[in-house]
Amino acid sequence: MEKENNELKTAVRLERKANNAAFMESRTIFKTIFESSRLGNKIINRDLTIIEANMALITLLGFSSKRDLVGKKITDYAPDHRRSDWVILQDKLWQNTTPFFSLETCLVKADGTIIWCHVTSILFIDNGETLGYTIIEDVTEQYNLRTQKEEFIGVASHELKTPMTSLKAISQILSRQLTVGTQVSEQLFKLLGDSERQVTRLVRLVDDLLSTTKLEQGQLSLNKSVFFMPDLINTISSHLQSEDKDRLQLRGDQNIEIFGDEHKIEQVLVNLINNAIKYAPLSKRIIIQVEQLEGFVKISVIDLGPGIPEESLSKLFDRYYRLEQNRFTAGLGLGLYISSEIIKRHGGEIKVESTPGKGSNFSFTLPNRNASFPLVYNPV
Repeated sequence: MEKENNELKTAVRLERKANNAAFMESRTIFKTIFESSRLGNKIINRDLTIIEANMALITLLGFSSKRDLVGKKITDYAPDHRRSDWVILQDKLWQNTTPFFSLETCLVKADGTIIWCHVTSILFIDNGETLGYTIIEDVTEQYNLRTQKEEFIGVASHELKTPMTSLKAISQILSRQLTVGTQVSEQLFKLLGDSERQVTRLVRLVDDLLSTTKLEQGQLSLNKSVFFMPDLINTISSHLQSEDKDRLQLRGDQNIEIFGDEHKIEQVLVNLINNAIKYAPLSKRIIIQVEQLEGFVKISVIDLGPGIPEESLSKLFDRYYRLEQNRFTAGLGLGLYISSEIIKRHGGEIKVESTPGKGSNFSFTLPNRNASFPLVYNPV
């Protein structure tokens, strides 16, 4: 009997030893994964105190040492208006004993900047205490893109609704005033002109949306041909109000051959001219300058308006960027982005020069018909 007891004790001792070895091995594996993860990892207790944090989380929050995080509450790094997110997580995990919970919130870095995070937490038991294992992923870029898209959809909806509402009102007035045999009055001519301009505006907005989609999908094709600037300006000015049409001045050699996609270049010029009209309403002249350079044709649209703030110049060709001089500024923030992409696909370059109080000069280049492609335009 004593022999059997000794053998049993030995077996139990060996089993415990094996279990301890397996436990220590699993802890080592967990610690390795925890520390080497590229996502922020932390362990918190039920009052949201950080017990452990990996270097990815420390770096994410802009610190250099675990001492900056361990022993402090995660809510210490949350903006005041988002601390309730962590209270919700605390309640879901420990009060409702939900084993898994995720949310999107933001945290404040050491330098005061805000980052948006996707947070996933699970519960586990360690030495009889229920702890939370949390993975924090930086989603600031995705959040900003989503916000940008939501704002864009709101702007696009408003911009599309305005001409449609105007068209509806104009058509209702016309239907009431026009009967068989009615003489067309000056007022009716004006209404028809207004209607045409609103249709043109609506078509351009839709064109911008379609062009952006094609650019993103790499499907923007070019149908190049030779054309001349006077013909293109006449086409563009036919859609302008008479007072705006009178402000246009074409300068330079009007017989210069321009080689490119005429419809796409018209789209670029329409955008630049409309911007000059919109942002420089008091400019008596809007100059379209055509110059022949070595290997290139350079086309400039110049206004004598208030100019553009220096801090905005580098953002003008960004998608969705809108130079808001007042809260009524119209547009989707796509025109200059699309114009820039069209010119790049022609092998040219687009740029802007502006002096506050003196005006702005938007210019772009197009390679000559027989130029070797691609060329690099070096402005003097």
